[in-house]
Amino acid sequence: MTVTLVQAAVTTNNDIYLLWGFILAAVALALLLVELLVPSGGLLGLLCGVAAIGSIFAFFRFDTTFGIAASVVYAVGTPIVLVFVFKVWLHSPLARRMVLGGEDEPLTESQEDAQRASAEQRKDRLAQLRQLIGAEGVTVTALRPVGFVTINGQRLDGMAETGIIEANTPVVVTDVYDNQVKVRPRTP
Repeated sequence: MTVTLVQAAVTTNNDIYLLWGFILAAVALALLLVELLVPSGGLLGLLCGVAAIGSIFAFFRFDTTFGIAASVVYAVGTPIVLVFVFKVWLHSPLARRMVLGGEDEPLTESQEDAQRASAEQRKDRLAQLRQLIGAEGVTVTALRPVGFVTINGQRLDGMAETGIIEANTPVVVTDVYDNQVKVRPRTP
């Protein structure tokens, strides 16, 4: 009779590991889902991994077969769940803001007007810089390959066409690139 009570106590104590194994597995899954919605810098993902490892440990403490089964389920299921989760996540509003090339929320009329005005200003600036092609000036700083030049009394961002151009070198504008004038040393 005493042996039966001891076995019952051991079985009850051992069953707690099974319960903790399932609890930690559920916590790991919940943390993975929360990681998709809350930008935590990977902290929740790390906690998810710790919970998963803890659940495997608890399953092994309950029974070796359960531990091996849990390890296999995690090894096979993790890549499948991650692929599914990322496919779902990429269509969320948060992911669209985070991924380059994603769609933003619709703009208001004032935002659209501001974007149009900004685009027009960029076009006007580019047109002004294109008029400087062929103009002569002097480098203010060394162009390695980027620095400052003075053209027609204006201080502008300049980029050397090739190599390095030292400061106070006479230059000629050859092109306009990305809101900078591309220059080369003037030949005598």
